[in-house]
Amino acid sequence: MEEEEEKTESEYPEPDLPVPKVIDGKDEMNLAEFPLSAIADRLDPGLKTLSFEDQVWDNSRGEMVPRQLTITASDQYGLPTALDDEVILGLVQLSKMREFADRHVSFTRYQLIQLLGWRNESKTYERIEKSLNRWVGVTLYYKNAWWSKKDKCWVDEKFHILDNVTLYDKEKARKQSPPQPQLPLSSFTWNEVIFKSFRDGNLKGIDFDFFKSLESAVAKRLYRFLDKRFFHRSRWEFNLKEVSWEHIGISRNYDAANIKRKLLPGIRELEARGFLQPMEDTERFRKVRSGEWRVIFEKAQPKGEARPKAAADDSRLLIQALIQRGVTPSTAEQTVASFPAERIRRQLEVFDWLVSKKDPKVSRNPAGFLVSSIKSEYVAPRGFVSREEDERRQAQIAAKKRRAEERAKELADKEEAQHMAREGAIQTFWQALSAEERLRLEAEAIDQASSVQRELLGRGGSFATAARKSILDSFALRSLQEAA
Repeated sequence: MEEEEEKTESEYPEPDLPVPKVIDGKDEMNLAEFPLSAIADRLDPGLKTLSFEDQVWDNSRGEMVPRQLTITASDQYGLPTALDDEVILGLVQLSKMREFADRHVSFTRYQLIQLLGWRNESKTYERIEKSLNRWVGVTLYYKNAWWSKKDKCWVDEKFHILDNVTLYDKEKARKQSPPQPQLPLSSFTWNEVIFKSFRDGNLKGIDFDFFKSLESAVAKRLYRFLDKRFFHRSRWEFNLKEVSWEHIGISRNYDAANIKRKLLPGIRELEARGFLQPMEDTERFRKVRSGEWRVIFEKAQPKGEARPKAAADDSRLLIQALIQRGVTPSTAEQTVASFPAERIRRQLEVFDWLVSKKDPKVSRNPAGFLVSSIKSEYVAPRGFVSREEDERRQAQIAAKKRRAEERAKELADKEEAQHMAREGAIQTFWQALSAEERLRLEAEAIDQASSVQRELLGRGGSFATAARKSILDSFALRSLQEAA
């Protein structure tokens, strides 16, 4: 009996299912954008809710819109951890192996363990079961944060990621009489919301073998998030706290210094593995002002690959921009070769703004100040507004003005339609009368006029014409209302 208990789970046969080496892995885009868990392996058992939020520019609205993901857990199984996040990504690969044909997927824990590259031992099987139990009890609340590829917009969605899980226990199978020689297949069922996203093609490729070879949970989360963002461009700059808190899952209790210490091992691993372009810490992290830092990520270029023409053109334009502002050609070339393009562009903006304000800092030696500001990452003074921020503000103002004009036009059109309908009803009323009846009713209407209206009639001219029309129109409308 003791010998039996030392066996691994795989030695009690489960149905044969293929365990291929995943080459063409897939990741669902919403799951890559916001984390489904904190980055830690263990969480406070009393913590039952996680929340991640940010803001994005919405072209259709012409403004920044807030997005939020709230994750709630069951009392018994708690919130998901980084390992649980890996299990969900593993389930995505199981569905990919079946071409996302059905939201109900059959599998074995042995197959999932092999797929994830985890150790084949009893406690791993228990960990898989705990993770699946946890996911069934977790509810996701996306507020303006779930991208609907079909509708091309951010929507609100609230759902459990897994609707159902069925697991077959080896001990029960062995104790049945006669013992079962082979276990039935276990299964899980995706919620309709996420499965619809699969079927709509809201997926991106992922090197799943590379992902599971990473050691750090931070590296794994960074890889999924940045791999999605690098599709659009190869260099990104983020607010350090926002990207770490809201997209990596690092605790909000960490200040900037501790965030950097938490991030760096994962960043170094991705640099060493050839995913991120290596940078010095002073280049990677840029201080904007007290308490505010930016972090820069650049996709590594494959070894031996020529520098893209676009990058070369960008460098030439930056060199020309520095020369136009008084920097010598040799210094301009050396500066562009030594510092990130984004830093140079930002300092050029700050420099031009200072010049426009006739700031004394740039009056004595403008070119020297510009080069020094690039090297030292000069912090822009209060009141500085970047070109990007200014364009964003102008876009917001233009969008609000456009919406106000549209509302005013809608109101004017509505009032015009009402006016035309009113005039039409009045005209129809009088035209339906005989000449004799019309004269009689006109006289009746004038008899009912107020003293002010009679006074205006007596003046003659335009006042009398307007007063007469008003009296007759009111009479016609009143008669129509009484007839109705």
